[in-house]
Amino acid sequence: MKVGKKYETKVLPGPQAQVALVALDPHTGEVLALVGGRNYAWSQLNHAVAKRPTGSIFKPFVFATAVNNAITNEQPVFTPATLVDDSPTAFINGDDVYTPRNFDEKYYGQVTAQKALNLSLNNATVKVAEMVGYAKVAALAKAAGVTSVQPTPAMALGSYDATPMEMASAYTVFANGGTRITPIMLNSVRDPNGDVVDNFQPQKSQVLDPRVAFVITQMLEGVINNGTAVGVRARGFTAPAAGKTGSSHDAWFAGYTSNLLCVVWVGYDDYSDVKLTGAALALPIWTEFMKRAVALPEYSDAAPFTPPQGVVQLTLDKATNEIATPACPDDYVTAFIDGTQPTQTCEQTAQSHGNFFQRMLGVEPKPASPASNTNSSTGQIQSQAQPSGANSGAQQAQQPEKKKGFWGRLFSGGNDKKDDNKDNKPAANGPGARPPQ
Repeated sequence: MKVGKKYETKVLPGPQAQVALVALDPHTGEVLALVGGRNYAWSQLNHAVAKRPTGSIFKPFVFATAVNNAITNEQPVFTPATLVDDSPTAFINGDDVYTPRNFDEKYYGQVTAQKALNLSLNNATVKVAEMVGYAKVAALAKAAGVTSVQPTPAMALGSYDATPMEMASAYTVFANGGTRITPIMLNSVRDPNGDVVDNFQPQKSQVLDPRVAFVITQMLEGVINNGTAVGVRARGFTAPAAGKTGSSHDAWFAGYTSNLLCVVWVGYDDYSDVKLTGAALALPIWTEFMKRAVALPEYSDAAPFTPPQGVVQLTLDKATNEIATPACPDDYVTAFIDGTQPTQTCEQTAQSHGNFFQRMLGVEPKPASPASNTNSSTGQIQSQAQPSGANSGAQQAQQPEKKKGFWGRLFSGGNDKKDDNKDNKPAANGPGARPPQ
């Protein structure tokens, strides 16, 4: 462009990203709001029913498949406290090698399943899918209505296509106690006289046990309260809610309250990369919509999610992933299918580990304090005093002998005497590997 005697380059604005929004009642399937694009005059494509890669909003189906092992009595038993390895890994699938990367190339090593979902860790999620079986994850997703998935490692990160409408229907599995409901746009058609021409009812199918659906819902609450979707709270939405961010070339957010479910998608028609996360693009739209929705009388009564019978909610210590006590104040709340929850307290675990190192270094363990009762969500958890395992009489009236040095004590097992306190050795399995009680 010529300006005076000079030429200046003017960069014309590129295409604007498209957007879709689907809101429905998760218990009836009635579609309450639908946005198919940002401008109908510009594009007549209804993006609410256009297929796009789902990104990380697919991940809850991976974790749901794993948690469901407790219902089907399969191993390994998996809970939100199960430890998963989040390290860079190459996954073999036939002749293909899949090497996913975490966002910003950050890896966390051993993390709980809850943290893996909170932070949307890619390597940890694929490892969960590999552990439980890609075919089982694909079967659950198809039962929920995500029909395009194939049993591959990439499936775990949402590489297959679905529409925003399909993902809204799939998320009813979590929001509606394990029952999937197909969306309906009309309740009935009537003639000019008011006579019914046709009535429409949503199709319902039981996909998950209600206990599994609740455990995943509480994990998704953690995503909003402490994870990648914490921007929901920062933007002023305070109602109890569960949700998940998603990023591929597009941006997604799927979330729900007790009475309203909403999915938002943002992306380009030509599949260009939006180069921003779901937390940056789709989450603000979801949050503003939901803030306005809960201001309406019909949706103002969003209630806390209610656990079904057979679910135990516990406060766990972050360091040990055992039941928290006042001595372990850095904690978090999570849900377990009854029989899969940890039974030790954080103090018992710390004492057990302490006694191990004391024995290794040849230091006499101190006697345990008297038994104490600690309240937890499940009732009274009693911490019993552990025997010291030392024979004080055996240390009296001995002939003087040369004391061993540090390395001598280390390789001789600590004491010259046999250690009778075997019960204080740390358990071989972590809290998440514990079979049903």
